[in-house]
Amino acid sequence: MIPRIKYIAAYQVAPVSAITHIAKVHKIDQWKDANKYVLLFEEAAKEIGPIQLVPKGKVKAPQGPRYTSMNHLEDAKTLDDAF
Repeated sequence: MIPRIKYIAAYQVAPVSAITHIAKVHKIDQWKDANKYVLLFEEAAKEIGPIQLVPKGKVKAPQGPRYTSMNHLEDAKTLDDAF
């Protein structure tokens, strides 16, 4: 999936519980010889939304990476709409 990543959205945990920022990815490099990566952004992250977590919704709070399209994020009001 790494070559397909174009944007990164940041989810803030409780008490915010929402996606609040998004940044366009310029480059993803592997960190040394580890299975870790460094993300370089084209510019500083932009504040969006917030795209709120819905209590008792179909989507749970993110526990790891989640993938979606920019179209879904732009139209989303809640995390249920985003994924």
